[in-house]
Amino acid sequence: MSLTNWFDLIIAIGTVALAVVASLYLRYKAKIDTKTAAGKAFDTIGKLAVWAVNEAEHNDLAGDAKREYAAEIIAEQLQRKGITGITKSTVYGAIQTAWKAADFNHGETTKAEASSLTMDDAPVEVKKNND
Repeated sequence: MSLTNWFDLIIAIGTVALAVVASLYLRYKAKIDTKTAAGKAFDTIGKLAVWAVNEAEHNDLAGDAKREYAAEIIAEQLQRKGITGITKSTVYGAIQTAWKAADFNHGETTKAEASSLTMDDAPVEVKKNND
């Protein structure tokens, strides 16, 4: 085989490889864009949750009223940004995560959190004594 034949073969293989990559990209383009958009939406919700939790904490509200206030702030901002299709459970989960990350209890465990411990959360010694 001459050098020209090898050159033609390399060009042909490169063209086929480029066609395969382009077809795979076109096939999965919608999935790629959806994942990217969803990731951006969840990142936005997380940032809004941190802001909303801090705003709610500095108001004269108690308990569930703080959560509802934070949820209203997040819903309003999401609407302004044109992000739709976000469920309340997603917003409440983001609020809960942001509140725990802010550590407004300063590391103290509340009675509700202490009573929600299961045996899997108990120390090893306690598990052995109960078996």
